[in-house]
Amino acid sequence: MRALLLRTDAGHGHLARYRRTQNKSDLDQSINDFECALVICPMDHPCRPAALFNLATAKFVSCQATETYPDLEISISVFQDALDLRPVGHPDRPVTQLHLAIAMLSRFAKRGFQRDVDAAEELLSEVLDVCHANSHIHRAALLAIET
Repeated sequence: MRALLLRTDAGHGHLARYRRTQNKSDLDQSINDFECALVICPMDHPCRPAALFNLATAKFVSCQATETYPDLEISISVFQDALDLRPVGHPDRPVTQLHLAIAMLSRFAKRGFQRDVDAAEELLSEVLDVCHANSHIHRAALLAIET
């Protein structure tokens, strides 16, 4: 588990550095770190959804930065995998739903698939139903719906 923690921390460090410097090699290293963390995280481990979420987030940032849309497909798929492992009532489920919805809305903006809007709307409605109106997750979901 130490290796999992080290890779995860390294991934977050590289992603934070990328956000400050916009150096693509930091983003690539972040993705690599999160991929390695996912590989060493057992399928039934309670950290598996978080490992998936971290990788999906880094892939989504990459697709936004480089406009390479295969990463968007991967990001959506991995966010969905993370969501599938977070049951209703799990404290991290709303943030996972929010990120998945945003990724789907991004794909809609690029490809125009109505099913992405419909699925995103459903996810965001669920977020609004479970999050307190003053929470940042609730406000982010409202902003995504308005957009």
